[in-house]
Amino acid sequence: MTRRLVLAMTIVAGLVALTLAIPLASIAATNVRSAFISQLEIDALSTASILSSQPESGWEATIETAAESTGARVIVVDAGRGLVADSDETALDRAFDRPEIDRALEGSLNSDVRPSQTMGAELRFVAAPVVQGMDVVAAVRFSLLEDDVDAQVARTQAWLAVFVLAVMVAAGLLAWLIARSIAGPLNRLSTVAAGLPENLGLRASESEGPAEVRSVARVLNATAERLAGILQRTERVAADASHHLRTPLTGVRLRLEAIEETTSQPDVRRQAMAATSEVDRLTRRIEQVLALARSDAKAGFIEATDASAVARDRLGHAQIIADVQGLTLLSSIDPGVTVVCSVGTFARVLDELLSNAFSYAKARIGVTLMRRIESVTLTVEDDGPGIADEERDAVFDRFARGAGSVAGGSGLGLALVREAARGAGGEAVARHSDLGGLRVEVTWPRAD
Repeated sequence: MTRRLVLAMTIVAGLVALTLAIPLASIAATNVRSAFISQLEIDALSTASILSSQPESGWEATIETAAESTGARVIVVDAGRGLVADSDETALDRAFDRPEIDRALEGSLNSDVRPSQTMGAELRFVAAPVVQGMDVVAAVRFSLLEDDVDAQVARTQAWLAVFVLAVMVAAGLLAWLIARSIAGPLNRLSTVAAGLPENLGLRASESEGPAEVRSVARVLNATAERLAGILQRTERVAADASHHLRTPLTGVRLRLEAIEETTSQPDVRRQAMAATSEVDRLTRRIEQVLALARSDAKAGFIEATDASAVARDRLGHAQIIADVQGLTLLSSIDPGVTVVCSVGTFARVLDELLSNAFSYAKARIGVTLMRRIESVTLTVEDDGPGIADEERDAVFDRFARGAGSVAGGSGLGLALVREAARGAGGEAVARHSDLGGLRVEVTWPRAD
């Protein structure tokens, strides 16, 4: 915004200055030329008046002084057309017959431009009579090249050009100051807005910038305050739900286990075991719902997580389940891999993917953690039935289940995986596995 405002104001100011400067240049050229000629005429008349009051022996000094002050060549020609004084110190006592000298000796002041054969250029001259008593005794002429007059005009026009540039520079500077006074608070406001997703305690200054910017800051702060309250309530609800639901479920499970161990009736034992399985499934579903609630609330501090260590730890637990189910668990974990995610998120995602794979795998499950140039890829695949191409994106929706899904699932596991990955700045996609079943790839930002 600063660059655009500075450019726009500079262009507008430049156009206005040019609009004024172009006619001014023409007027100035005319006025400067007229003023220069008028001053030259006044100098010629003044010099003629001085010469009239001096003897001929003092004329040389007078015209040298006049030449110095005007920059013109000054000569004096007597009534017999003989050159008697010359500021250029040329040879004297020679004939000097020029039209302007003739008119001056006739008693008239004349000023004009004529071509000079000796100089090969246009000559600007002013000739005035020198009168002593009642007689014209000589003529004094001021002359200089017309190019010198043009140079004087050009200098004036150059100053006008400098004026235009100065106006443009001043306009650019003023625009920059105005833009900074607006853009500075806006940039700080943008910084606060960008940091709010990670820290709802940030607040924008409500006293900086124009009234509009202060108004936006107040609205942003009010919105952040409300969001912080909503998230705090959500976290409290999740914590309360975790406490009030898990405790009674744990008690129910203990009672069911006691029934399994103490009953002598096979039917009762089977029913108790089935009920225990349902309690475990309900407990897991509650954990998934609470995890999604925390994901929605962005609860959790973003930090660097040692993905390699977490993967090895979770695979150690998974190996036990694989042995019980008679599955082969293949893994390839790059060492020293760190990712950026919320605390516990990477472990939860890996557990969800492994749980999903255990539900569908026939004989093999593969887990890969690979470091790439700008990201880390976690891959979990199985040799199960897989899913149809048209369902591969839909299975990441909440409560969505594929056509070939096993009974008892909640449809929340893969939804949790994608939302957790996206919350950390990554992504989760489903593909066909080389093992024959489903392959889920989750990308994470690298922390190193």
